[in-house]
Amino acid sequence: MSWQGRILNRVLKRTMKPLMFSGRLTRARMGISAWTMEATAGLVPYPEARITQLHRPVRGEWVESGENTSRVVLYFHGGAYIAGSPRTHRPLTAALARDAGVRVLALDYRQAPEFGYPAWLEDAVAAYEHLLKTGERPGQIILAGDSAGGNLVLVTLLRLRELGLPMPAGAICLSPWTDLACTSKSFRANVDSEAMLNASAIAALGKHHIGDRNPKDPLLSPAHASLEGLPPLMVHVGTGEILLDDARAIRRAANKAGVSMDYKEWTDMPHVFPMFHRVLPEGRQALQEMTSFIARVTRTRVTAPA
Repeated sequence: MSWQGRILNRVLKRTMKPLMFSGRLTRARMGISAWTMEATAGLVPYPEARITQLHRPVRGEWVESGENTSRVVLYFHGGAYIAGSPRTHRPLTAALARDAGVRVLALDYRQAPEFGYPAWLEDAVAAYEHLLKTGERPGQIILAGDSAGGNLVLVTLLRLRELGLPMPAGAICLSPWTDLACTSKSFRANVDSEAMLNASAIAALGKHHIGDRNPKDPLLSPAHASLEGLPPLMVHVGTGEILLDDARAIRRAANKAGVSMDYKEWTDMPHVFPMFHRVLPEGRQALQEMTSFIARVTRTRVTAPA
């Protein structure tokens, strides 16, 4: 682990982690969490990129860098389905656009408390269908997302399979939240080593999103899904995360289904650490591996930026 990683973990534990609410889940607390994430978005710089807002038929923004390309990353931001936006995740989407030579469509999907499940899944499927209808080829599309967005990547793939739609070339999940019921061993064992997430807050949100549904419904918690027929997957996770076992569950399911999987656990890295690629050597390496994965599954060559 780099010295930058050790410092970042200490900073996150003293700043971001305490900002997450504790106690009873309320609409006001969800709103404050969303506001805080938006308010701090500008603190992390992002590479120069062309940002084009999209309002219809889906909401989001196109993030582009360099020449036009046929390859598209459909990106789902994290934020526990209550917070985050395309704007908060530009440090990652702009870096992907630059380094991987792709156009990124960052989806602004509906979230709680205004909207509940399956609103975000409906929006994700609609965005993918929009790409197909506008001429994008499935073999040139990658789904990617972090945390709750990693959950959304996986449940979208499962829903596409149900609908009989063509699969994208591959999918990338960063620290995915795959068990909304939060029942894994790491969710309890890594409470102290977790640098960013408040376990009680995440558990309360998971319970809220599940409602009276079956907590093992694969379209809610893909940790319980069969991944048969899914495209190649890439998963990155830190060993100190409460969501470590969520990622491991997807590795097991992929192996069982014979799905190609690029899986990597990073020693003590914080939640969605590639977001901090400007200061973390490990984040830059993960970004390079994501770029290589995109190139491989879309069968293209990518020239690293100077």
